[in-house]
Amino acid sequence: MTDKARVFDVDVKKCEEIVRIKMDYVAGHLSFDEARRELKSKFDYVTPEEFAYGEQKLKEEGMADEEMHDRMNDIIRLFDGILRQPALEALPEGHPVRTFMAENAVMEKIVGHMKALLAKDKFIKNEWLEVYDKLLLYQRHFARKHNQLFPFLERKGFDRPTAIMWSFDDAVRNVIGKGKKLLDKDDEKAFRELQPEVIEKIEDIMLKERTILYPTSLKLLTEQEFRQMRIGEEEIGFANIDEPQGFLPETKRDEAVPAKVMAEGPTEGFADEFNALLQKYKIGKTAEEILDVANGRLTLEQINLIYRHLPMDLTFTDENDIVKFYTDTKERVFDRSAGIIGRLLQNCHPREVWPIVNRVVSSLRSGEKDKVQFTLKKKGRIVHIEYIGVHDEAGNFRGVLETMQDVTPFAKDGESIAAEQRKEAASPVTTPTAAAPAETKPSAGVDDLTTSITMAGLFDKYPYLKDFFVELSPVYQKLKNPVIFAAMGRLADLGMAARRGGFEPDELLEKVKAEIRKHEKK
Repeated sequence: MTDKARVFDVDVKKCEEIVRIKMDYVAGHLSFDEARRELKSKFDYVTPEEFAYGEQKLKEEGMADEEMHDRMNDIIRLFDGILRQPALEALPEGHPVRTFMAENAVMEKIVGHMKALLAKDKFIKNEWLEVYDKLLLYQRHFARKHNQLFPFLERKGFDRPTAIMWSFDDAVRNVIGKGKKLLDKDDEKAFRELQPEVIEKIEDIMLKERTILYPTSLKLLTEQEFRQMRIGEEEIGFANIDEPQGFLPETKRDEAVPAKVMAEGPTEGFADEFNALLQKYKIGKTAEEILDVANGRLTLEQINLIYRHLPMDLTFTDENDIVKFYTDTKERVFDRSAGIIGRLLQNCHPREVWPIVNRVVSSLRSGEKDKVQFTLKKKGRIVHIEYIGVHDEAGNFRGVLETMQDVTPFAKDGESIAAEQRKEAASPVTTPTAAAPAETKPSAGVDDLTTSITMAGLFDKYPYLKDFFVELSPVYQKLKNPVIFAAMGRLADLGMAARRGGFEPDELLEKVKAEIRKHEKK
């Protein structure tokens, strides 16, 4: 029995047969009806943990995340009436899963209210503004999933289900954001037409959580792990419910350090346990002990106070792509919690940007670039982000320092910084000895365009092309996500975008040129 099978306590042979049927269906060897008949004939039921184990096995069999995401709804439909939906046990107040379910219970009522509003002949904007205020708060639900629950599941070796679900969460957030923009623009027709999709995506994610995520989490994780998870939830906040009480360790302070130790992996042997005990009871370095730093002498308390009062967020990832540190500043650009400590960097981002994250880290690791920077808009603020390669005096790569700062007060009109950043998009900062970057800025004429132009450079000169790309292929829908585009736009060139969309680079280039010429004739 494999380690993962042992963790889940599943029938390996049964799971292997489930995986085989899924693979045959996805590969086209079985139709939907054929696959469903075979499942029903072989199994009376499938448990959520067997289903989740199967998803992880599909990754090991080589099925790409993108394909898995695209086919997930169909795969779940295969198991309709077969996938057992156990009644979740009564959980104490404050238990993270109980809190998630409480938030979803409120969301079900909100969705019911949305359906009632859609049935009305009259459109009253204030009613919908109240609804969307609550929908936007639902993003706290996702933030706690990603920062609190997912790290614990990933430590058990189950990163496929979390990666796939993250992408579905992003789909919900994106469609809610789209709806809010249409509402603010008073585009009643487009807004009303969008609401069935908003409702469908919200109901879909709640179903996936109820039938797969929560039962699997309760199966995989111990009470102690859920109590550790409970620490830090208040930092992120809750969605449309009062702050839950209880289920915390007896004292947060005593439990906080073991939580960090656990983030490095389970303790094995006397030495690790003894070290954890020393840390718990503050034996060793104390907050008052003076430490020699690069330029000066500070106590641990002073160091932490300095970090806490910095006018920017810092996150440090070591040479193995493991998150080791972040600053708990009062004003944060993105949600953070202690759950990210010990987590793989890639798993702290949506699956769609993993190739970009890997490319950035690779360029910093090799010394090709000193840093990569970009600017994005978030909640009406201008946010400047830098990824800095950290090397020691011997030139060895030691990790990546991420800085995020709200620079809105320094922008003249909220646009100046973003505009300046777009001008620099084709020329990221490099080491003095690095080779000159390929030409990526828009050239003077359409005929001079090449596949090496960045997407940011292309859209800067031809903004209407973004809509063209979105209509060209569903793959390019992600370009509408400002966070993903900010990360990807300045790093991905037209050639990369072509391959991502299933086009030959020269083929896509000619389509782009034709669209530009068509637009210029108008």
